[in-house]
Amino acid sequence: MAGMFDGKVVLITGASAGIGRAIAEAAAREGASLALGDVAKEGEAVAAALRKQGAKAFFLRTDVCEVADIAALVAAAKKEFGATPHIAFANAGVEGKLGAPWETKEDDFLRVIDINLAGAWRTMAAVLPGMIERGEGAIVATASVAGLVGAGGLAAYVASKHGIVGLVKSVAIDVAKSGVRVNALCPGMIETAMVDRLASDMPGFRDALLALKPMGRLGVPSEAAEAAIWLASPAASFVTGHALAVDGGYAAQ
Repeated sequence: MAGMFDGKVVLITGASAGIGRAIAEAAAREGASLALGDVAKEGEAVAAALRKQGAKAFFLRTDVCEVADIAALVAAAKKEFGATPHIAFANAGVEGKLGAPWETKEDDFLRVIDINLAGAWRTMAAVLPGMIERGEGAIVATASVAGLVGAGGLAAYVASKHGIVGLVKSVAIDVAKSGVRVNALCPGMIETAMVDRLASDMPGFRDALLALKPMGRLGVPSEAAEAAIWLASPAASFVTGHALAVDGGYAAQ
């Protein structure tokens, strides 16, 4: 049976672990040719594992703070697969340091904005010309439920994720008539290394999260990935400029 992404080149940033890795695995299942980028060298192992399963995939170290790195990933995809990306998942992100906003150092605040928000914009800017020229494309930027509601102690993170939602809405309008769709994935506390880091810094954090979840559990990366795959797929052909919460009902309260 043909996959939804047969013949499609898919670019993923932040592909080494967590939701990014789960998106890569799901896209491979759907027949995609994968260009994986991350600053973490573990991305090579992800690409190797996917190739072992029969997928077409390569990894290139990519810092989304560097325009040249993202351009190199796009160029490598074209060289390897014969086409620029049809689909892009702008997934790279960091949570930053916990703390009161008035105690946050400027460099720490701006680092989170640069990776999360400006990194998503750089990724879009790199892939959109090819998509527009082709008259076809889909971009899914990973925001967060923290892009829909507030969360104390993470001012830079929350600001960056709200910014991604706004960026998606604006870009979606700009390209709506070109055949390109742009949406935001808004996961709400998924079992990833990021959540583990927050839990280690804040005793009782995990129990507090569970108490806030209508479903009474955290999500797993594959659940967020399946939503991302749907947003990028033909099944979502009339969906653009949307921020999809995948959060066990948290934002509905």
